[in-house]
Amino acid sequence: MSFKNVIVVGGGGNLSPSIVDALVQSPHNYTVSVLSREQSTYQAPSGVKHLKTDYSHDSLVSALKGQDAVVSVVAGSAIAEQKKIIDAAIEAGVKRFFPSEFGSDTTTQLALDYFPGWSPKVEIREYLKSKQDKIEWTVVFNGFFFDWGLRVGFIAFNAKEKTATIFPKYKDVKFSASNLADVGTAVAQALSPNIAPKTANQILRIRTLTTSQSELLAAFEKATGEKFTVKEIDLDAAVSEAKEKLSKGDFSGVGTLIPAAALDERTGNDFDKAGNVSNELLELPSLQTEEAIKAFL
Repeated sequence: MSFKNVIVVGGGGNLSPSIVDALVQSPHNYTVSVLSREQSTYQAPSGVKHLKTDYSHDSLVSALKGQDAVVSVVAGSAIAEQKKIIDAAIEAGVKRFFPSEFGSDTTTQLALDYFPGWSPKVEIREYLKSKQDKIEWTVVFNGFFFDWGLRVGFIAFNAKEKTATIFPKYKDVKFSASNLADVGTAVAQALSPNIAPKTANQILRIRTLTTSQSELLAAFEKATGEKFTVKEIDLDAAVSEAKEKLSKGDFSGVGTLIPAAALDERTGNDFDKAGNVSNELLELPSLQTEEAIKAFL
């Protein structure tokens, strides 16, 4: 089974441009399209076809006709709507579907206990499994978004201000993380002729690096030649507060729950320790912590 025409659903956001760019730049010569809602202001890069949909079944089928693979990067409430896209993809004859997973491993109940907002991702994954006699699927887990997380403060190390926020109890816990470009390359490689048969109906776990807060702090201080001012936070207490907020419909603590899930060793977000890294299969590079920080800076 070959994959030539690939459409990315959801043009906005932080990840989509990296996936589109990786597909366009791939030596496997994909024909790349992006599908967005009718009201979207997304501007497709040169050489990429931009299609719009009102998310009705007929509109989706029409947009997906002739496509070999769909890569969904929809977010928020649209994650649950992927069933519509999957059904339309099946009718349109699409061969492979990548659901909007991308991020932490959500295969354990413990991960969902930390952040119930991941539950729709699990539902979509199970829905795809129930349809895999009609359409193949591939799930990509990439851990933290490393370079993006550092830029926006989700991974709380500030090279400019020379500050860091550390969870002392978990400072040496290893977690896997990926640069946006590597996530894009993983998608492109997963569809490549020699690799695609091995990625059908599979969960792929990739990482640019596996590191810890302690390793990151040491690497930042070495790369900048300066000591960082460290703020310590009791993560367990912060999680309790965030869960209480969430139970009342207050999502302001989500930024605590997601890293907390990744730093709980029982959720399997140290892909190296779990022994399930797909980098070699996908011919993806890996970096040591110091290398990753130097590249970021």
